[in-house]
Amino acid sequence: MDLRMDPTVKELATRASALIGSKSLSEFVVQAIREKSTRVIEEAEVIRLNNEAFHGFMAACEAETDPNEALLAAQRRRKQRIENGEIDRRVTR
Repeated sequence: MDLRMDPTVKELATRASALIGSKSLSEFVVQAIREKSTRVIEEAEVIRLNNEAFHGFMAACEAETDPNEALLAAQRRRKQRIENGEIDRRVTR
């Protein structure tokens, strides 16, 4: 990997690399990229809930409710599209 760094950033990274005992600046940069990438992906993909919110979410998921009108209308539209041959009921995406 070829990186162009501002001299100030390079000096900062070099100092940090030495403080944690990295073998090289490249090793430090790769480690920093791995840590930051993992953190960014986790923040984007993981939802954290406290116990109260989790139990509320689970209760809502497990509650038996009647379908609302919007869901019933969507079901009717799908059925009509299947009957018209617009979609194949065997195909699910």
